[in-house]
Amino acid sequence: MSDISLMTIVEALLQLSIIIMVGLYFIFSNTIMRVLSMRSDGASTMIDINRQILNPLFLGCFAVSGIAGLYFFVFHAGLQSIAGLVFFIGTTLVTAVFNVPLNNKLRDSSPDILPVVWQNYLIKWTFWNNVRTVSAIGSGFLIAL
Repeated sequence: MSDISLMTIVEALLQLSIIIMVGLYFIFSNTIMRVLSMRSDGASTMIDINRQILNPLFLGCFAVSGIAGLYFFVFHAGLQSIAGLVFFIGTTLVTAVFNVPLNNKLRDSSPDILPVVWQNYLIKWTFWNNVRTVSAIGSGFLIAL
């Protein structure tokens, strides 16, 4: 039996955080946003989802996955380094710069303008989530090589 180093375990945990986020972005792109777009209560359901997702488990995994992207960018070379940078920019920064402000705008909208905000939100948020999904899947694949 071979010895497993602490670095091997750390890298496996970093990879796991990326894999978890790949799944989350994918399920939103593939299923959740499509379902919500067909529902009359889609906006309020999304507000509830956004409220519930801000929990320690998710926030920890999200933060660790961003750190993982930076780790692979800095401490690896070639495809893994590129993958780390793409993951960090394409998921962590996109989330902070685009998705979170859209979530906040949806949450803070008054009921009289919520339907208009929701239609705009669906287009923009889904686009940026698709960017996150493609970035995460591509990065996850390259890191696994």
